[in-house]
Amino acid sequence: MAGKLQHPTALAIHLRDDGVMGGCEQYRIRIPFEQIRKRVPDSIMDWAPMGKVRQWAGSAKEVKPTDYDMWLLPRHRPLPYGVDGTLEYEDIPTPLRNSLEGKGILQGKAHLLDMVRLAKEKQCIVLEYDDDHWGARDLGYMEYVDLAIELLSLADAITVTTPYMRKTVQRYAPGVPVYILPNCVVFDEWQGLDRWSRWPKDYVVLALTGSITHYEDWKVLESVLPRVMKENGNVALILQGFIPDYFEHLPYRFPHRVYADKMFKDYPEYPDIIRQADIVLCPVDPEDRFNLAKSGIKAVEGFAAGRPLSNGRTGGAAVIASPLPYYRRVVGNRSVVTNHTPEAWYEAITLMVRDADRREDAQAKGRKWVYKNRSIERQWGLWWNAYREIHRRKR
Repeated sequence: MAGKLQHPTALAIHLRDDGVMGGCEQYRIRIPFEQIRKRVPDSIMDWAPMGKVRQWAGSAKEVKPTDYDMWLLPRHRPLPYGVDGTLEYEDIPTPLRNSLEGKGILQGKAHLLDMVRLAKEKQCIVLEYDDDHWGARDLGYMEYVDLAIELLSLADAITVTTPYMRKTVQRYAPGVPVYILPNCVVFDEWQGLDRWSRWPKDYVVLALTGSITHYEDWKVLESVLPRVMKENGNVALILQGFIPDYFEHLPYRFPHRVYADKMFKDYPEYPDIIRQADIVLCPVDPEDRFNLAKSGIKAVEGFAAGRPLSNGRTGGAAVIASPLPYYRRVVGNRSVVTNHTPEAWYEAITLMVRDADRREDAQAKGRKWVYKNRSIERQWGLWWNAYREIHRRKR
């Protein structure tokens, strides 16, 4: 027998119409929503890509997108009508357009802005951001920044990843409540026993993973990685997702010790890659303003990727990270935060490669910290309580 429906019911409308859920969709939607579904009986936490929601809204289904208490809009940015395939203003039926214009709902600047104004009459609108799309105005990072700032002002609440992001958002939307909901892993998804057989068990495996956005960040390791591998014959290296031109020689110079894969990995495959590493490398340039908005999730993933250690304990990977606030928060004194210079990185990697006791201590402590502080199994209530409070404010 069904119980009493729990409120708020929520629909996350994301932008991946290709059906693939990347890191943003995993950490900001799927992971917390699934855990709330599991922990709160009779809760409704759904998600769908924008394209399907549009089709759904015009279908004959009994349940409509407008039947949810709350819409969560992750990484959405408004574009003027007709730009990049968005709806033309003239495509809105004239009677409806005239009616909504008269109420001040349609203003003709951007479809997303007008859609949010209309939805706000019934839905609670929550914007979700894990990157800085506003402060980079002078860098030309994003077109139509003024529309993005206007969208912030329309929200009932905004959720972000870090204290830095909260300050950034509040600068442009001072009257909108902003909630910090840190990225969390499903801890059980990151545990395993299997390691690849390609390298001897006594090898120390480094991992560097990411996208082309790290081209400049990783240059600090351009001379460091070949030097470390030349001096330590038991060091192997995983390059996953992006291989910059300055690292393309490594698989040829160290053919049996470098695994280089440019292919994008679906999220369910990712833990197995990270679980091969003894040390996860997290170099980001502290002088690059864009990097200030990151969340430290790579360190969380590295610590979480649990497997048996040689001393009988269980640990993830040790983490070496650049001195950004979010990495200091996650890594702490459990592993190593180093200056963003080649010599500092060389010394930090060499230390962790050659000191097995220190490395495994970092692996065990890091995994324990992530379970306590960044596992959704323990932190799901933070998300649910935030959504409930946002819904109560709207009511």
